[in-house]
Amino acid sequence: MAKTILIPTDFTVESLNLAKTALENNSNTTEKLRIILVYGQWTSSSITELLFYSKGQILEVLENEEFKCSCKMLLAKYESIIDQMSIDIFSGTNQNAFENYLEGNKVTEAYIPRNYKLKLKNRNSFNLIPFFTKSKTQLFEVNWNTVSLENSENQKNEISSLFFTHGQIAH
Repeated sequence: MAKTILIPTDFTVESLNLAKTALENNSNTTEKLRIILVYGQWTSSSITELLFYSKGQILEVLENEEFKCSCKMLLAKYESIIDQMSIDIFSGTNQNAFENYLEGNKVTEAYIPRNYKLKLKNRNSFNLIPFFTKSKTQLFEVNWNTVSLENSENQKNEISSLFFTHGQIAH
């Protein structure tokens, strides 16, 4: 049976540092990993909007090319230990809903950033970190330095920097 790891995301390459850390921490295990990247967004209360609600369409709007490319790179680099990597939206309103989400997805551990504030994409988005910190799931806080980007060349380098370790390319 695969271990399931829950990781909050804001659909930036930077937020994938949590996934990279989780994968590195579990790289010596023979157990396969299920990675769930989750984003907090409330659903509308409009009957019309709920009738035509599509999680796929919402994710399509939230994801960008750099994020998709970085996810593919993570999958390729850690294919030997990743059983499945998915992106989901949590739209619950309280801690009980979050605990039910964890139980329903059989989440065994979670990773959150210590010194990085997730960026909310729209007015319906909300910060999931308080739900994580109050949960009963084993929680790992990841500390990393963020770098401000000044131009698009730096943004491209940010993707490749996910896979550099101490000045050398990680294999």
